[in-house]
Amino acid sequence: MNNKLLAGGAIAIVAGALLYSQNKASVDVDLPELAYVPADTAVFYGQLKPFPYSKYFALMPDAMKGTSDLTPIIAELKTVDDKNALFLASLMEKYQQSLSSYDAFKSIWGFGDDYKGMMYAQGLMPIVRFQVADQSSIINSIKQSADEAGIAYTTESLEGVSYTRFAIELEGLDNFNLIASTHNNWATLTLTTALSNDQDLRIALGVEKPAQSLAETKKLPELIKTFSLDGNSVGFVDHQRIANAVTGKEDSRLHQMLKELLDKAQQSNALAAISTPECQDDIAAIAAKWPATVSGTTKTRITADYADFDVKAVLQSTDQDLLNTLQAVRGFVPKHTTGLDGQMMSVAYGIDVAKVLPLTNTLTGAIKSAEFNCGPIVALQNEMQEVSTAGLAMMSGFANGVQGMSVSVQDAAFTIDDYNGPQIDKLDAIVTLSATDAHGLYSIAQGFVPPLANIKLPANCDAVLINEYIPSPVPLNFDIKMALKGNHIVIFTGDKSAQIAETLESQSVTKNGFVNMAFDVQKILLPLLDTIAATGQLSDEEMAELDSLRDQPVGVYFATDITDNGIGLESNVQITKK
Repeated sequence: MNNKLLAGGAIAIVAGALLYSQNKASVDVDLPELAYVPADTAVFYGQLKPFPYSKYFALMPDAMKGTSDLTPIIAELKTVDDKNALFLASLMEKYQQSLSSYDAFKSIWGFGDDYKGMMYAQGLMPIVRFQVADQSSIINSIKQSADEAGIAYTTESLEGVSYTRFAIELEGLDNFNLIASTHNNWATLTLTTALSNDQDLRIALGVEKPAQSLAETKKLPELIKTFSLDGNSVGFVDHQRIANAVTGKEDSRLHQMLKELLDKAQQSNALAAISTPECQDDIAAIAAKWPATVSGTTKTRITADYADFDVKAVLQSTDQDLLNTLQAVRGFVPKHTTGLDGQMMSVAYGIDVAKVLPLTNTLTGAIKSAEFNCGPIVALQNEMQEVSTAGLAMMSGFANGVQGMSVSVQDAAFTIDDYNGPQIDKLDAIVTLSATDAHGLYSIAQGFVPPLANIKLPANCDAVLINEYIPSPVPLNFDIKMALKGNHIVIFTGDKSAQIAETLESQSVTKNGFVNMAFDVQKILLPLLDTIAATGQLSDEEMAELDSLRDQPVGVYFATDITDNGIGLESNVQITKK
């Protein structure tokens, strides 16, 4: 087990928490700073209402904060004879130090107890703005890191707004600067380059409003309403803006800066093939069918004792015919996999196997028959003529009627034997295969899998012991049973899984999902911690971080599904104070 993988997963979980919500849904968007966000920004994330970051910070175990994850990176950067590397190392070190306590976090970065902020772009110019309680802290922290690294900086002013320009010297790049500013209790961080101009900087600093702002459009309220978000946080990646900027169909600031970037790189013709009027129209039409990726919160409850929040992300599609076709492939996911319900982990895949081949034929047929005039797209169409679905036809024939499968582990314990390797000391788990005719499917499987030919499953749903038929290199010291439970073939061991198996008999196979995953971080780590410690590969500090999760319940649930708005991912994260 690699502790960096564990930490990486934990960080991914924490990232979701920056999307905060309250119970009451609303389409009201009332944040004055949106008046300075360009309406044509291709990317946006906004924490529009206060997120109680101090409470959330107190709930997070050290392992989720990643207090030592950056240590090897910082050490490596410090060995490089480069001012920029030393600057970055110092900033990362300060960030690491700020995670020791929320008082330290506030002292170094100037945050208050609540957080509001935005990330967006003026063309290719990234802009980060967030509310601060102390306007001097973040500027002083960056200046201190610059002094340590020998980075030059100057303090300047635009119409009463003071900002600091940190000169970053990079080979081949002129006028590359980190800009940091605080004004009216909002901090701004951005980068200026040879591609940006004075007006870009004025807009970034909130000195000048863009020609049209995001606040003047109905985009955010419409996204909140369409995707049933709560209005506390929302983000998007605008595929149409990006596509039209790349092809030049729109003379946006993003297109202008991208064109200038290619000119400076002596690659002026790099996009010529897709910049013809034909390609501009074809690519715009494709992007219109997949206009954006949208994310935001649907609800969150954060107190001093627990955090429980839901986040949604959707790859938006307006192609209803395609969505209807994709929805036909959805299958069945059993009830015990549809949320956080005490399991260590569960994974469910709902798929109507009989519909996979028709879906593939429909998709390839649609691509092959679509009328395009753009040369590169037509060439891709011609390549699609060679696609064969023979393999899928064979699979569909064998597994016809399959509606889904799942694995759920309720409990487990492991030890490492010096001679025999990992040993499973305890296991409570269930595997399910759901089908419209589970008995018929099992009869077919018996003809292809020799061990199954000797396992007779009673029609009365009773379970039979199958240990003797399982070829395992590790001795199994517990009973493994198999049964037909209505529309489900189940293999299970353990009391909790036996109870779950009994509930399946009454669950008919309906199209209720696509992919579900649930993980209890604490329960997964508990049986592994002693095993990890026995390897001696982790430092005492790293082990201490992982040990902090022993008494800290952290659950994560993901559900991917095909909806009327596109391909969606919904997640639920629960953290309880230890």
